[in-house]
Amino acid sequence: MEQNDSIGYRIRLIHNQVRRRMEAKKQENEGNLTGMQHWTLHYLKEHEAEEIYQRDLEEVFSVSRASNMLQVMEREGLIVRVPVEHDARLKKLVLTERAQYMVERARQDVADLEKEMTRGMDEKEVQALTASLDKILLNLE
Repeated sequence: MEQNDSIGYRIRLIHNQVRRRMEAKKQENEGNLTGMQHWTLHYLKEHEAEEIYQRDLEEVFSVSRASNMLQVMEREGLIVRVPVEHDARLKKLVLTERAQYMVERARQDVADLEKEMTRGMDEKEVQALTASLDKILLNLE
């Protein structure tokens, strides 16, 4: 089997294309967010109905000090720290409108890329592809 015929080679090519396209969209939409800032925004969006504090982020992402990153995000207008009534020492983290827009835009970019990747495939083919990829992942774990 030649390298160009292998599944791994094809997966690598797809990975490179996806990474390039998402990086271009990231630059277009979000500017200079670090990976951790990006994940923080998405986490806060997914948990916006809850009160999330700095210590929660440190636990979820296994980091010891998120304060510097949060200060930068606050300065850049991505989050605000809001005092809570039950404990004057705590401040919950809340996304700004700008950050909300950025998260939604990123989600739309992912959805658009998914559509592009599966163009010409019917639902059955997409399900079969997903099942096959899941098996590959399971085999490699």
